[in-house]
Amino acid sequence: MRAFCKVVAAVFFIVLVPMASFAPAAYQHAGDAEKDARVFLNVYPDAAGTKLDNCVLCHSGGQYTDPKTGKTTTMGSCQYCHAITGYGTVDQYEATLNSYGRDYLFQGRSESALTVIGSLDSDGDGYSSTAEIAAVRYPGDANDDPTKVTAPFRIFDKAQLEAMPQHSQFMLMNTTKSGDYYVEYAGVAMGHLLKAAGIRADATKISVYAPDGYVINHPLVDDVENTGASYAPYVYGTYPQSLFYYDVTADKAHGGWCDYSSPGTAGRANGDPILVENGLRMLLALRAEGVDLVPGRLDSSNKLASGTEGPFRTVTPQKLPGPPDQPSTNSNPSLIWAYSSANDHNAGFSTKSATIIKVEPMPAGTTDIDVLEAGWNYVDSGKIVIYGDIDPQQNILDKLSSMTDVIQTADADAFKNRGARRALVQDLRSVRHLIAKGHYQAGLHKLEREILPTLESCSETGKHHGKNWIRDCDLQQQLLWSLHEIIALLNIVV
Repeated sequence: MRAFCKVVAAVFFIVLVPMASFAPAAYQHAGDAEKDARVFLNVYPDAAGTKLDNCVLCHSGGQYTDPKTGKTTTMGSCQYCHAITGYGTVDQYEATLNSYGRDYLFQGRSESALTVIGSLDSDGDGYSSTAEIAAVRYPGDANDDPTKVTAPFRIFDKAQLEAMPQHSQFMLMNTTKSGDYYVEYAGVAMGHLLKAAGIRADATKISVYAPDGYVINHPLVDDVENTGASYAPYVYGTYPQSLFYYDVTADKAHGGWCDYSSPGTAGRANGDPILVENGLRMLLALRAEGVDLVPGRLDSSNKLASGTEGPFRTVTPQKLPGPPDQPSTNSNPSLIWAYSSANDHNAGFSTKSATIIKVEPMPAGTTDIDVLEAGWNYVDSGKIVIYGDIDPQQNILDKLSSMTDVIQTADADAFKNRGARRALVQDLRSVRHLIAKGHYQAGLHKLEREILPTLESCSETGKHHGKNWIRDCDLQQQLLWSLHEIIALLNIVV
């Protein structure tokens, strides 16, 4: 689709993402992009609101070498398109197309073009483009095919986060280069958020991603002995109480390097203890100084714009409390608090515009996120996704409901007889009831022993077998893929 993407992208799981909550922002560019989007949705109306309804359907990321610095960076599709087209000033859009996008372009960019390439395996993964689109997989990415299984996930929006217990803390943000500052952040303690997401007992750490794929790892507990790091910002528990450090030489208002403009500095003197109710904690911050964090955006240099750090930011206090030392770029040993690499520069471990939190280890049999394609959509919509080693119950329930909806809305002649549709719906509802009650083993047994035998694949021969309840091979294959995913998720907890 010959237009560069707005700074938003679908969460790009190398997996099936059918839920509406995972739906990416629609195409945000006028002209050709909107035209091509309409063409695609005219041919595949069921793809509306899914991860396929996005620029990533036809565009891909790549490596970009900055002509000024010579530095080569691997970028996701949006940033890559911005970079090589100069934000639309250079006609290089074709270079951003993936294999499916190129096939669409070469066939004439029309509804008939989509029909023609539907029978092709554009990305060479063994599945036709039409089959992949039906399964909500990217037809232009060989790593994304109907056999992949989504890791358990939960998505939280701002309203849900605000409904959780809130925690505020006045603290120092100590940077390496950009200037230190005191600030009061407020939001949800990370430990509480992970509990709400259903973190499993065997989880060991989290990895927090910024929208450009930059990642910071956090052990769940203070684990210096095992990590070997003097500063390993952890999730659970409180951080040491700090002191308030002030010196007129360091005050930015007097030409220094530390910003003391926060209202929380009022009445504090150098050396006073900073007392925080319930202690300093790792936060997913929603506000700074009582004001919502400004959502991140890319500036003209294709980097996170100054002053933007939201809608959510992870905030890690200093594990080794210390003063606001001077910037590394112009430290003066003759002045107070000269820069030291041994100091705890906690701001560097606090992810701006945090959009994805991976709970590790990843469950066996599930696939990971392509982090270069993940995130900007969540910045734009004010949401955050937590995935990985969490309870899959809600995802299983959602998938069973989706299967039931598909069966109920399918054509009557897709089934062996009237009773087949009714029996399948009843069986799936029975499994859903078992899963909702936490009877995972019983639900798995019913899926494998009672439902799967009624859906033996006819995709290889294209013919319906007498023992199959569904005559339509495409519908049958779609349901088999869904069952495969549900069974894989159930195997995490049984």
